Amino acid sequence: MNLDQTEQDNRLLLTITGKCTVEHAAALRDALLPATETTKELALDLSGVEGVDITFLQLLLATEQTLAKRGAHLLRVGSLSEAVSEAARVSGFDQTPRLKTFFSDEERDG
Repeated sequence: MNLDQTEQDNRLLLTITGKCTVEHAAALRDALLPATETTKELALDLSGVEGVDITFLQLLLATEQTLAKRGAHLLRVGSLSEAVSEAARVSGFDQTPRLKTFFSDEERDG
């Protein structure tokens, strides 16, 4: 897994590529946690994610919940990779009320 972080105004863009499985959960959590404490908008680019498991999806949900408690937002930039889209669909995370918009195919920011 590779993480690239870019800051712009009050938005943090985190571009994630490679595999995002349980082996990478701690590193991903460590990248997401500081963002949930400071940024008004956290944008994720998942177009280069090659593999995910339930741990990744659970981290997305926890991140969204933490941001929402502060009145901040989780956004998606770009398209979802096939791996993320399929995992979200199979697991039902794409229908989770808090993540439904994140996983939708409607027009994305950026």
